[in-house]
Amino acid sequence: MPGHGAVAIVVEDQKFLVIRRSPHVRAPNLLCFAGGTIEHGETPAQAIVRELEEELHLMASPVRHVWQSRTAWGTLLEWVLVERSPESEPRPNPQEVAEYFWLEGDELLEHPDLLPSVPAFFKAWATGHFQLPQDAGEPKVAWKDLTL
Repeated sequence: MPGHGAVAIVVEDQKFLVIRRSPHVRAPNLLCFAGGTIEHGETPAQAIVRELEEELHLMASPVRHVWQSRTAWGTLLEWVLVERSPESEPRPNPQEVAEYFWLEGDELLEHPDLLPSVPAFFKAWATGHFQLPQDAGEPKVAWKDLTL
């Protein structure tokens, strides 16, 4: 049965919060946005708050649901724009996250070790499937040419 997951879009000063998955989880060592499985009875917003706490000890509040996608293996992803609490700094849980970065979209897309959902997110943004706050910057035209 395909899963159901939530993905956190945390963006500040045109930089996205990105994690490198730990070697202990599915799809190890790949770069992606924080997130995980939506547990029974949880909303995507509740799941993303829990996942950010588990993965990065990060306190955050969901702002709005932005997009929905499906991975090649059938997992339904709910993309949630999230605002980090100002006093909360990311601290990776080594069981889930090897390291974290603040990267602009084009910097992120240059990495060869991306989870496939990341380029799909940027392509959907660039082609107008959803809007992000001005703080996110503008999607680059070249992103429109990405294959999903």
